[in-house]
Amino acid sequence: MSTTHTEFRVEWKDRLKHGPELRTILSTPRKALIATAAGLAGGLGMAVPLIVYGWANAAHSALELPMAATAWLFGLGHFAQNGYQWWPIVAGIGLLALYALVHGAVFGAVADRFLRLRTLPETIGAGLAWGFVSWMFFWYTLLPIARGGAPFRLTATSNMFVAPTWVFLVGFTMLGIVTSLTYWILHREAS
Repeated sequence: MSTTHTEFRVEWKDRLKHGPELRTILSTPRKALIATAAGLAGGLGMAVPLIVYGWANAAHSALELPMAATAWLFGLGHFAQNGYQWWPIVAGIGLLALYALVHGAVFGAVADRFLRLRTLPETIGAGLAWGFVSWMFFWYTLLPIARGGAPFRLTATSNMFVAPTWVFLVGFTMLGIVTSLTYWILHREAS
């Protein structure tokens, strides 16, 4: 048995005994702060493609996403496809921030319990997976609860929508990657 093989076996046994890495245990309030900051950063990352699409498209306005959040909860009268209604925009920004905070808290709980984000490729991979799972939950579980998903997507009862599906896919991909990267960076700095 060579020295290298013996060193590997000792390292492997040490990993079994102490876990994959020896890192500082963070307090719960610190973890919550990291998770919510990551969620807010991810929410901003998700909003960028949707705002850019609305701004670049003549049939849409840049701030349709917050209006859509308000209209999804309180009725389609609070949504203007090519215009601005300011109280639904302000309320929608608050609703989207709350969604991002919850999203970050759930990601932080999953990452703390099941993921050990040690490298950049692992972090990006986890972000891509998280973005896809988040999009699936949002698009197929959460949206159909009220008004069939209008005004976020085109439905049989409403021809008003924020953006096509591909823009939401890009947005949720950004949500996952930015949340994961922010969490990884802040967690490494705090450890």
